[in-house]
Amino acid sequence: MRNILTPIYLLVFVLIGTLTVAWAQDFQVGQSVILEAKKPKGVPLHREPSPSYLKHVPHGTTATINRITQDGHWLLIQLPSGEVHWVHKKYVQGTTAAPTPIISPTPPAPETPPVSTTRGGGEQAVWTSKEECQAAIKEGLRMIEASAATLRVATWNLRWFPVGSAPDQTEGSAEPTDIDWLICTLRWMQVDILAIQESLATPNATQAWETITQLLSNQTGETWRWHRQPCGRPDDHHIGFLWNDSRVSLSHFDSLWQFNAKAENESTPCTYGLRPGQYARVQSRTTNGVDFHLIAVHLKSGPTVFALEERQKAFNRIDKAVAPLLEEDRDVVILGDFNTMGAGDRQSQLSELKYLRRFVAKEQPGFTDLPAQPQCSHYFRGYGGQLDHVLVAQDMKEVTATSVQVTGYCALAGCQRIRGDYPPAYRRLSDHCPVVLEIANRNDD
Repeated sequence: MRNILTPIYLLVFVLIGTLTVAWAQDFQVGQSVILEAKKPKGVPLHREPSPSYLKHVPHGTTATINRITQDGHWLLIQLPSGEVHWVHKKYVQGTTAAPTPIISPTPPAPETPPVSTTRGGGEQAVWTSKEECQAAIKEGLRMIEASAATLRVATWNLRWFPVGSAPDQTEGSAEPTDIDWLICTLRWMQVDILAIQESLATPNATQAWETITQLLSNQTGETWRWHRQPCGRPDDHHIGFLWNDSRVSLSHFDSLWQFNAKAENESTPCTYGLRPGQYARVQSRTTNGVDFHLIAVHLKSGPTVFALEERQKAFNRIDKAVAPLLEEDRDVVILGDFNTMGAGDRQSQLSELKYLRRFVAKEQPGFTDLPAQPQCSHYFRGYGGQLDHVLVAQDMKEVTATSVQVTGYCALAGCQRIRGDYPPAYRRLSDHCPVVLEIANRNDD
């Protein structure tokens, strides 16, 4: 009996070894692959070589392998759009021809990834602490591969910048804004334009913005500028823009009173302490680069019927605010903190989100509320909510993205409930998370 089984065992071991070697050699850097969905939703992509969901792409999407983890379980792939994300090997179907391997008389040394300002990754480190963020930047990690072919526009409510909390707040979960950490996250995201909500207009706030633009200019070798809405009391919340002036120019700033539901005309745009929309004309500094109208908003806060009606009144004025702009250019982006929190219950919150999407589609020239991935941009009492939105004119050809990307601790938590202490990024940066839009840097008008 022993003599019969021994050859069988040996054959099984040989077969297993052969399959293992074959599997390890299935993929190579530079190889083209096809992604295979296991469910109708599509193939899940991740920010890191571990469960860190970003979005789904359709079955049959082609990609190129940029990197493979040591255990072979995760592949860093580049999509036809240029995006670079991680995918688990089980979603990789049949491959096209692999690159011809280089035969060497001696085994090559393990590859060490070069330090590069275009390498994607590092999200976990960036939002864990200032020190880990700065280490990731030194290593060359960035949110996504940089490209002259795109502009990156983001919106971020910076919670009572720079003091971090309201004067009467006693919860103790918020601290003054960590300026160095904020700068580090901006470098990692590589934003060209950041729309800001909740900046104060005190001397302290002004000095903080001067410090940020100076340090960003010094660290990046490019020129950074900022603009804050001029109306309103110093201790009120203000909307503003921070931008990389070496990449894009902002001009023709204006306060659009229509987005303050209490305002009746342009003479009192910040009446009742509320915010008008902040307008800027955007022009890429690249020859034949993209140009468009940009409007940042911060609508009335509050989970009450009254506050909800105030927000809907602002929605109803989009036509009036945008109409004068359309004669020059029909490319319009409206983004910011819409405070879509409903009237105090989950059902009214979902209804407000549904109303916003349907209503803005009818406002001239017709807007799309781009879905966010993941679907939250703010936390309150441990629960994630979607308050921040990006509306894009439906005819704006330079926007081909079908969603916007949420990063920050919201993405790390996956919009799941946070129990116990809030993460450091919540306490030292904001209760909101950045929402990022990619725009093709070309003029398709």
